[in-house]
Amino acid sequence: MNLRLDHLLTELRERGHAILAAIDADPLLVHRQSGSLVLTNAGGALFTPQEPHQLFAKGLVYRREPFQVVSLPLVKIYNLGEKSVSVADIAGLASEADARLHFLHKLDGTLIQRFQHEGRVYFTTRGMIEGGPCYGVQDEDAPAHVQNFDFLGTARKVAERLYPALSEARPELDGLTLVFEFIHPETRVITNYGERQDLVLLACFDRHDFRYRTYREVRELATTHSLTAVDEFSPVGGSLAEQIDSLLATIAGTDQEGTVITIEHGHRVVYRVKVKSPEYLRVLKLVVTCTYDRTAEIVDVHPEWTNWQDFETHMRGLGREQVPEEVLDFYREHYDAHTAYLADCERLRAWGAETAARVLAEARAEAGNPPDPRLLRKCFAARAVKLPLRPLLFAAFDGELTIATVRKIASSPAEAREALGKIA
Repeated sequence: MNLRLDHLLTELRERGHAILAAIDADPLLVHRQSGSLVLTNAGGALFTPQEPHQLFAKGLVYRREPFQVVSLPLVKIYNLGEKSVSVADIAGLASEADARLHFLHKLDGTLIQRFQHEGRVYFTTRGMIEGGPCYGVQDEDAPAHVQNFDFLGTARKVAERLYPALSEARPELDGLTLVFEFIHPETRVITNYGERQDLVLLACFDRHDFRYRTYREVRELATTHSLTAVDEFSPVGGSLAEQIDSLLATIAGTDQEGTVITIEHGHRVVYRVKVKSPEYLRVLKLVVTCTYDRTAEIVDVHPEWTNWQDFETHMRGLGREQVPEEVLDFYREHYDAHTAYLADCERLRAWGAETAARVLAEARAEAGNPPDPRLLRKCFAARAVKLPLRPLLFAAFDGELTIATVRKIASSPAEAREALGKIA
Protein backbone atom coordinates (compact mmCIF):
# COMPACT_ATOMS: atom_id res chain seq x y z
CA MET A 1 0.00 0.00 0.00
CA ASN A 2 1.08 3.56 -0.69
CA LEU A 3 1.75 5.13 2.72
CA ARG A 4 2.64 8.66 1.62
CA LEU A 5 0.21 11.02 3.27
CA ASP A 6 0.09 13.54 0.43
CA HIS A 7 -0.79 10.77 -2.02
CA LEU A 8 -3.39 9.25 0.30
CA LEU A 9 -5.06 12.59 0.96
CA THR A 10 -5.15 13.38 -2.75
CA GLU A 11 -6.91 10.05 -3.25
CA LEU A 12 -9.36 10.87 -0.48
CA ARG A 13 -10.14 14.26 -2.02
CA GLU A 14 -10.52 12.98 -5.58
CA ARG A 15 -12.13 9.60 -4.84
CA GLY A 16 -13.83 10.44 -1.58
CA HIS A 17 -17.18 8.90 -2.48
CA ALA A 18 -15.70 5.53 -3.43
CA ILE A 19 -13.36 5.42 -0.40
CA LEU A 20 -16.07 6.38 2.07
CA ALA A 21 -18.47 3.88 0.50
CA ALA A 22 -15.87 1.15 1.00
CA ILE A 23 -15.38 2.26 4.61
CA ASP A 24 -19.12 2.37 5.22
CA ALA A 25 -19.61 -1.18 3.90
CA ASP A 26 -16.55 -2.75 5.53
CA PRO A 27 -17.60 -5.37 8.14
CA LEU A 28 -14.13 -5.24 9.72
CA LEU A 29 -14.69 -1.62 10.76
CA VAL A 30 -16.79 -0.30 13.64
CA HIS A 31 -19.28 2.47 12.77
CA ARG A 32 -20.78 4.67 15.49
CA GLN A 33 -23.36 7.30 14.60
CA SER A 34 -24.16 10.65 16.17
CA GLY A 35 -26.97 12.36 14.29
CA SER A 36 -25.87 12.62 10.67
CA LEU A 37 -22.23 11.89 11.55
CA VAL A 38 -20.56 8.48 11.46
CA LEU A 39 -17.28 7.71 13.20
CA THR A 40 -15.34 4.67 12.01
CA ASN A 41 -12.53 2.71 13.60
CA ALA A 42 -10.95 -0.72 13.25
CA GLY A 43 -13.02 -3.50 14.77
CA GLY A 44 -11.63 -6.31 16.88
CA ALA A 45 -11.24 -8.60 13.88
CA LEU A 46 -8.98 -6.13 12.06
CA PHE A 47 -5.52 -6.24 13.58
CA THR A 48 -3.87 -3.94 11.05
CA PRO A 49 -5.08 -2.41 7.75
CA GLN A 50 -5.46 -4.93 4.94
CA GLU A 51 -6.91 -2.56 2.34
CA PRO A 52 -5.97 1.06 1.54
CA HIS A 53 -9.30 2.52 2.71
CA GLN A 54 -8.70 1.05 6.18
CA LEU A 55 -5.69 3.33 6.64
CA PHE A 56 -8.16 6.19 7.15
CA ALA A 57 -10.37 4.30 9.62
CA LYS A 58 -8.62 5.57 12.75
CA GLY A 59 -11.37 7.88 13.98
CA LEU A 60 -12.47 9.29 10.61
CA VAL A 61 -15.83 11.10 10.80
CA TYR A 62 -18.01 11.30 7.68
CA ARG A 63 -21.56 11.89 6.43
CA ARG A 64 -23.68 9.69 4.21
CA GLU A 65 -26.00 10.70 1.36
CA PRO A 66 -23.85 12.05 -0.11
CA PHE A 67 -20.63 10.75 1.34
CA GLN A 68 -18.49 13.56 2.69
CA VAL A 69 -15.40 13.73 4.94
CA VAL A 70 -16.15 15.81 8.02
CA SER A 71 -13.08 15.21 10.20
CA LEU A 72 -9.88 13.20 9.90
CA PRO A 73 -7.45 12.72 12.80
CA LEU A 74 -4.29 10.73 12.00
CA VAL A 75 -3.98 8.29 9.14
CA LYS A 76 -2.45 4.99 10.27
CA ILE A 77 1.16 5.49 11.41
CA TYR A 78 3.46 2.48 11.26
CA ASN A 79 6.57 1.77 13.29
CA LEU A 80 9.96 1.99 11.66
CA GLY A 81 10.60 -1.46 10.21
CA GLU A 82 6.93 -2.31 9.64
CA LYS A 83 5.59 -2.57 6.10
CA SER A 84 9.21 -2.52 4.88
CA VAL A 85 9.57 1.07 6.06
CA SER A 86 13.35 1.41 6.44
CA VAL A 87 15.71 4.17 7.51
CA ALA A 88 16.84 4.36 3.88
CA ASP A 89 13.27 4.98 2.71
CA ILE A 90 12.79 7.79 5.22
CA ALA A 91 16.20 9.27 4.42
CA GLY A 92 15.26 9.36 0.75
CA LEU A 93 12.08 11.33 1.44
CA ALA A 94 13.98 13.65 3.77
CA SER A 95 16.72 14.36 1.24
CA GLU A 96 14.51 16.12 -1.32
CA ALA A 97 15.20 19.80 -1.91
CA ASP A 98 12.24 21.27 -0.02
CA ALA A 99 12.06 18.61 2.68
CA ARG A 100 11.99 19.29 6.42
CA LEU A 101 12.31 16.69 9.13
CA HIS A 102 10.84 16.89 12.64
CA PHE A 103 11.34 14.44 15.52
CA LEU A 104 8.16 15.05 17.50
CA HIS A 105 7.68 13.68 21.00
CA LYS A 106 5.55 10.51 20.99
CA LEU A 107 3.29 11.08 23.96
CA ASP A 108 1.79 8.11 25.78
CA GLY A 109 -1.84 9.12 26.14
CA THR A 110 -5.17 8.93 24.33
CA LEU A 111 -5.84 10.42 20.90
CA ILE A 112 -8.63 13.02 20.94
CA GLN A 113 -9.87 14.97 17.93
CA ARG A 114 -11.79 18.22 18.04
CA PHE A 115 -13.78 19.57 15.09
CA GLN A 116 -16.78 21.73 14.30
CA HIS A 117 -19.88 20.73 12.36
CA GLU A 118 -22.98 22.84 11.76
CA GLY A 119 -22.06 25.25 14.52
CA ARG A 120 -21.35 22.58 17.14
CA VAL A 121 -18.03 21.48 18.64
CA TYR A 122 -17.39 17.72 18.77
CA PHE A 123 -14.80 15.74 20.68
CA THR A 124 -14.07 12.14 19.77
CA THR A 125 -11.63 9.37 20.53
CA ARG A 126 -10.76 6.91 17.79
CA GLY A 127 -13.74 4.81 18.80
CA MET A 128 -16.32 7.11 20.43
CA ILE A 129 -18.11 10.28 19.37
CA GLU A 130 -20.11 12.69 21.48
CA GLY A 131 -23.80 12.03 21.00
CA GLY A 132 -23.11 8.48 19.82
CA PRO A 133 -23.68 5.16 21.59
CA CYS A 134 -21.90 4.95 24.95
CA TYR A 135 -20.65 1.40 24.87
CA GLY A 136 -17.53 -0.46 23.83
CA VAL A 137 -13.88 0.40 24.21
CA GLN A 138 -13.36 4.14 23.88
CA ASP A 139 -9.74 3.94 22.82
CA GLU A 140 -8.05 0.96 21.23
CA ASP A 141 -4.83 1.60 23.18
CA ALA A 142 -6.49 2.08 26.56
CA PRO A 143 -5.60 -0.39 29.31
CA ALA A 144 -8.41 -2.73 30.32
CA HIS A 145 -8.83 -1.07 33.74
CA VAL A 146 -9.84 2.28 32.18
CA GLN A 147 -12.02 1.12 29.30
CA ASN A 148 -15.06 2.56 31.09
CA PHE A 149 -13.36 5.87 31.84
CA ASP A 150 -15.27 8.90 30.49
CA PHE A 151 -12.60 10.00 28.02
CA LEU A 152 -14.78 12.46 26.13
CA GLY A 153 -16.48 14.07 29.10
CA THR A 154 -13.21 14.44 30.97
CA ALA A 155 -11.35 15.76 27.93
CA ARG A 156 -14.04 18.39 27.38
CA LYS A 157 -13.77 19.48 31.02
CA VAL A 158 -9.98 19.78 30.69
CA ALA A 159 -10.48 21.86 27.53
CA GLU A 160 -12.99 24.14 29.27
CA ARG A 161 -10.58 24.69 32.15
CA LEU A 162 -7.28 25.05 30.27
CA TYR A 163 -8.15 25.94 26.67
CA PRO A 164 -11.56 27.67 26.46
CA ALA A 165 -11.04 28.41 22.76
CA LEU A 166 -11.63 24.70 22.08
CA SER A 167 -15.08 24.67 23.68
CA GLU A 168 -16.76 27.17 21.39
CA ALA A 169 -17.27 27.11 17.64
CA ARG A 170 -15.08 29.67 15.91
CA PRO A 171 -15.21 30.57 12.21
CA GLU A 172 -11.42 30.36 11.82
CA LEU A 173 -11.53 26.73 13.00
CA ASP A 174 -14.19 25.56 10.52
CA GLY A 175 -12.90 22.69 8.39
CA LEU A 176 -10.03 21.95 10.77
CA THR A 177 -9.49 18.76 12.73
CA LEU A 178 -7.34 19.44 15.77
CA VAL A 179 -5.61 16.27 16.95
CA PHE A 180 -4.58 16.08 20.60
CA GLU A 181 -2.90 13.68 22.97
CA PHE A 182 -5.05 13.54 26.07
CA ILE A 183 -3.00 13.03 29.23
CA HIS A 184 -4.67 12.11 32.53
CA PRO A 185 -3.37 10.26 35.61
CA GLU A 186 -6.30 7.82 35.61
CA THR A 187 -5.57 6.67 32.05
CA ARG A 188 -1.83 6.16 32.35
CA VAL A 189 -0.47 3.48 30.04
CA ILE A 190 3.28 3.38 30.74
CA THR A 191 4.80 6.86 30.81
CA ASN A 192 4.29 8.56 34.17
CA TYR A 193 3.16 12.17 33.78
CA GLY A 194 2.29 12.50 37.46
CA GLU A 195 -0.95 14.37 38.08
CA ARG A 196 -0.81 16.21 34.77
CA GLN A 197 -4.12 16.67 32.94
CA ASP A 198 -3.66 18.15 29.50
CA LEU A 199 -4.55 18.23 25.83
CA VAL A 200 -1.41 18.54 23.70
CA LEU A 201 -1.88 19.57 20.08
CA LEU A 202 -0.20 17.02 17.78
CA ALA A 203 -1.49 17.79 14.31
CA CYS A 204 -4.10 19.62 12.28
CA PHE A 205 -5.96 18.28 9.25
CA ASP A 206 -7.20 21.05 6.93
CA ARG A 207 -10.26 19.88 5.02
CA HIS A 208 -10.21 22.94 2.77
CA ASP A 209 -7.25 21.61 0.77
CA PHE A 210 -6.96 18.06 2.21
CA ARG A 211 -3.57 18.36 3.83
CA TYR A 212 -2.01 18.15 7.26
CA ARG A 213 -0.63 21.49 8.29
CA THR A 214 3.11 21.69 8.84
CA TYR A 215 4.66 21.65 12.30
CA ARG A 216 5.36 25.38 12.06
CA GLU A 217 1.70 26.02 11.23
CA VAL A 218 0.60 23.78 14.11
CA ARG A 219 2.73 25.78 16.53
CA GLU A 220 1.38 29.05 15.14
CA LEU A 221 -2.18 27.80 15.56
CA ALA A 222 -1.37 26.79 19.14
CA THR A 223 0.05 30.25 19.87
CA THR A 224 -2.96 32.00 18.36
CA HIS A 225 -5.44 30.02 20.48
CA SER A 226 -3.29 29.63 23.63
CA LEU A 227 -2.90 25.86 23.21
CA THR A 228 -0.01 23.59 24.13
CA ALA A 229 1.75 22.14 21.08
CA VAL A 230 3.84 18.99 21.04
CA ASP A 231 7.57 19.52 21.46
CA GLU A 232 10.25 18.22 19.14
CA PHE A 233 13.61 16.59 19.77
CA SER A 234 16.81 17.97 18.25
CA PRO A 235 18.99 14.87 17.87
CA VAL A 236 22.55 15.26 16.63
CA GLY A 237 24.06 13.26 13.78
CA GLY A 238 25.19 13.51 10.20
CA SER A 239 22.65 10.98 8.95
CA LEU A 240 19.12 9.93 9.80
CA ALA A 241 20.38 6.68 11.32
CA GLU A 242 22.79 8.61 13.55
CA GLN A 243 20.02 10.99 14.59
CA ILE A 244 17.73 8.10 15.55
CA ASP A 245 20.53 6.48 17.57
CA SER A 246 21.23 9.81 19.26
CA LEU A 247 17.58 10.32 20.13
CA LEU A 248 17.19 6.82 21.57
CA ALA A 249 20.34 7.33 23.62
CA THR A 250 18.87 10.58 24.97
CA ILE A 251 15.72 8.87 26.29
CA ALA A 252 17.42 5.63 27.34
CA GLY A 253 16.58 4.69 30.90
CA THR A 254 13.39 6.76 30.91
CA ASP A 255 9.77 5.74 30.37
CA GLN A 256 9.35 8.06 27.38
CA GLU A 257 7.71 6.34 24.43
CA GLY A 258 9.82 7.68 21.57
CA THR A 259 9.26 9.90 18.55
CA VAL A 260 7.10 10.38 15.50
CA ILE A 261 9.35 11.32 12.61
CA THR A 262 7.41 13.78 10.46
CA ILE A 263 8.58 14.67 6.96
CA GLU A 264 7.29 17.76 5.18
CA HIS A 265 7.63 18.79 1.55
CA GLY A 266 6.79 22.43 1.14
CA HIS A 267 3.51 23.09 2.95
CA ARG A 268 2.45 19.43 3.17
CA VAL A 269 3.20 16.63 5.59
CA VAL A 270 4.14 13.65 3.39
CA TYR A 271 5.11 10.98 5.89
CA ARG A 272 4.94 9.97 9.54
CA VAL A 273 6.66 7.00 11.13
CA LYS A 274 7.00 5.98 14.79
CA VAL A 275 10.25 5.07 16.52
CA LYS A 276 9.73 3.64 20.01
CA SER A 277 12.40 3.30 22.65
CA PRO A 278 13.62 -0.18 23.63
CA GLU A 279 12.85 0.57 27.28
CA TYR A 280 9.25 1.52 26.49
CA LEU A 281 8.78 -1.63 24.45
CA ARG A 282 10.28 -3.72 27.25
CA VAL A 283 7.72 -2.38 29.71
CA LEU A 284 4.95 -2.73 27.14
CA LYS A 285 5.80 -6.40 26.77
CA LEU A 286 5.40 -6.85 30.50
CA VAL A 287 2.12 -4.96 30.54
CA VAL A 288 0.60 -7.32 27.97
CA THR A 289 2.37 -10.36 29.51
CA CYS A 290 4.40 -11.05 26.41
CA THR A 291 6.68 -13.63 28.00
CA TYR A 292 8.28 -16.88 26.96
CA ASP A 293 6.21 -18.84 29.48
CA ARG A 294 2.92 -17.39 28.20
CA THR A 295 3.96 -18.07 24.59
CA ALA A 296 4.84 -21.67 25.47
CA GLU A 297 1.49 -22.12 27.21
CA ILE A 298 -0.38 -20.89 24.15
CA VAL A 299 1.58 -23.16 21.80
CA ASP A 300 1.18 -26.19 24.08
CA VAL A 301 -2.62 -26.04 24.07
CA HIS A 302 -2.68 -25.94 20.27
CA PRO A 303 -0.83 -29.06 19.09
CA GLU A 304 -2.52 -28.69 15.72
CA TRP A 305 -0.44 -25.58 14.90
CA THR A 306 2.44 -26.27 12.55
CA ASN A 307 4.14 -22.90 12.07
CA TRP A 308 4.40 -19.24 13.10
CA GLN A 309 1.54 -18.24 10.81
CA ASP A 310 -0.87 -20.32 12.92
CA PHE A 311 0.32 -18.63 16.11
CA GLU A 312 0.26 -15.17 14.51
CA THR A 313 -3.30 -15.61 13.26
CA HIS A 314 -4.42 -16.58 16.75
CA MET A 315 -2.70 -13.61 18.40
CA ARG A 316 -4.06 -11.12 15.88
CA GLY A 317 -7.51 -12.50 16.59
CA LEU A 318 -7.18 -11.47 20.24
CA GLY A 319 -7.24 -7.82 19.16
CA ARG A 320 -4.94 -4.85 19.56
CA GLU A 321 -5.83 -4.30 23.23
CA GLN A 322 -4.23 -7.62 24.20
CA VAL A 323 -1.59 -7.76 21.48
CA PRO A 324 -0.32 -4.35 20.35
CA GLU A 325 1.30 -4.40 16.93
CA GLU A 326 4.69 -3.52 18.37
CA VAL A 327 4.63 -6.59 20.62
CA LEU A 328 3.93 -9.18 17.92
CA ASP A 329 7.60 -9.31 16.90
CA PHE A 330 8.55 -10.12 20.49
CA TYR A 331 6.07 -12.98 20.49
CA ARG A 332 7.88 -14.20 17.37
CA GLU A 333 11.14 -14.27 19.32
CA HIS A 334 9.50 -16.31 22.09
CA TYR A 335 7.79 -18.57 19.55
CA ASP A 336 11.07 -19.29 17.78
CA ALA A 337 12.76 -19.99 21.11
CA HIS A 338 10.03 -22.41 22.11
CA THR A 339 10.09 -24.13 18.73
CA ALA A 340 13.85 -24.58 19.07
CA TYR A 341 13.31 -25.95 22.58
CA LEU A 342 10.79 -28.52 21.34
CA ALA A 343 13.24 -29.57 18.60
CA ASP A 344 15.94 -30.02 21.26
CA CYS A 345 13.53 -32.11 23.32
CA GLU A 346 12.88 -34.32 20.32
CA ARG A 347 16.64 -34.80 19.88
CA LEU A 348 16.91 -35.82 23.52
CA ARG A 349 13.97 -38.21 23.18
CA ALA A 350 15.48 -39.81 20.06
CA TRP A 351 18.87 -40.16 21.76
CA GLY A 352 17.26 -41.67 24.85
CA ALA A 353 15.22 -44.17 22.84
CA GLU A 354 18.18 -45.25 20.70
CA THR A 355 20.61 -45.49 23.61
CA ALA A 356 18.14 -47.32 25.85
CA ALA A 357 17.44 -49.85 23.08
CA ARG A 358 21.17 -50.58 22.77
CA VAL A 359 21.64 -50.89 26.55
CA LEU A 360 18.54 -53.08 26.84
CA ALA A 361 19.88 -55.45 24.18
CA GLU A 362 23.09 -55.84 26.17
CA ALA A 363 21.14 -56.37 29.39
CA ARG A 364 18.98 -59.05 27.78
CA ALA A 365 22.08 -60.91 26.68
CA GLU A 366 23.32 -60.98 30.28
CA ALA A 367 19.98 -61.66 31.99
CA GLY A 368 19.30 -64.83 29.99
CA ASN A 369 16.40 -65.93 27.83
CA PRO A 370 13.72 -65.51 28.94
CA PRO A 371 15.08 -62.86 31.34
CA ASP A 372 13.86 -62.44 34.87
CA PRO A 373 12.26 -58.94 34.99
CA ARG A 374 14.08 -57.95 38.17
CA LEU A 375 17.40 -59.23 36.88
CA LEU A 376 16.85 -57.50 33.53
CA ARG A 377 16.23 -54.18 35.24
CA LYS A 378 19.32 -54.69 37.42
CA CYS A 379 21.49 -55.44 34.37
CA PHE A 380 20.02 -52.43 32.53
CA ALA A 381 20.62 -50.16 35.52
CA ALA A 382 24.22 -51.31 35.89
CA ARG A 383 24.93 -50.06 32.39
CA ALA A 384 22.65 -47.01 32.41
CA VAL A 385 24.27 -45.44 35.50
CA LYS A 386 27.51 -45.11 33.58
CA LEU A 387 25.86 -42.97 30.90
CA PRO A 388 24.67 -39.36 30.93
CA LEU A 389 20.98 -38.43 31.25
CA ARG A 390 20.03 -41.60 33.13
CA PRO A 391 16.42 -40.43 33.73
CA LEU A 392 15.83 -40.53 29.96
CA LEU A 393 17.13 -44.10 29.76
CA PHE A 394 15.02 -45.38 32.64
CA ALA A 395 11.95 -43.63 31.18
CA ALA A 396 12.62 -45.49 27.90
CA PHE A 397 13.03 -48.78 29.77
CA ASP A 398 9.62 -48.24 31.37
CA GLY A 399 8.03 -47.32 28.00
CA GLU A 400 7.37 -43.73 29.14
CA LEU A 401 9.88 -41.76 27.07
CA THR A 402 7.64 -39.14 25.50
CA ILE A 403 8.22 -35.46 24.75
CA ALA A 404 6.22 -34.67 27.88
CA THR A 405 8.61 -36.78 29.92
CA VAL A 406 11.63 -35.12 28.34
CA ARG A 407 10.17 -31.69 29.20
CA LYS A 408 9.84 -32.69 32.85
CA ILE A 409 13.51 -33.64 32.88
CA ALA A 410 14.70 -30.63 30.82
CA SER A 411 12.07 -28.05 31.69
CA SER A 412 13.57 -25.00 29.98
CA PRO A 413 15.47 -24.16 26.79
CA ALA A 414 18.65 -23.70 28.82
CA GLU A 415 18.30 -27.09 30.48
CA ALA A 416 17.62 -28.77 27.13
CA ARG A 417 20.74 -27.19 25.61
CA GLU A 418 22.77 -28.25 28.63
CA ALA A 419 21.47 -31.82 28.31
CA LEU A 420 22.36 -31.94 24.62
CA GLY A 421 25.85 -30.78 25.51
CA LYS A 422 26.30 -33.89 27.62
CA ILE A 423 25.64 -36.22 24.70
CA ALA A 424 27.33 -34.22 21.93
